[in-house]
Amino acid sequence: MALQWMILTYVVAIEAAVAILLTLPLPKLLRNRFTSLISLILQPALFIVPFAGFQLLDIYWKAEHRLMCTSDVCTAAERDRYEKTVCIPHLQVSEGYSKYGGS
Repeated sequence: MALQWMILTYVVAIEAAVAILLTLPLPKLLRNRFTSLISLILQPALFIVPFAGFQLLDIYWKAEHRLMCTSDVCTAAERDRYEKTVCIPHLQVSEGYSKYGGS
């Protein structure tokens, strides 16, 4: 989970640096070259937006389906409920993937 936050932090820092560099008063030729360089870099990096969305959904899912115990020690029924909410959707996704031609 820490790696996910580190990647998102680096992405935000790079976006801020690019925004600052694009707003600096530069000569027109330098600005045009810099803009074309940034667009060439950003085209293959468009996976970042879906990745960030997936990470936010993953964080939400883990927060909503975390193990909740009524006392200091979890009972077998509470553990079973937790395993069903977390493991069964993952199993259904992997079964559906293999059913429709996935590996």
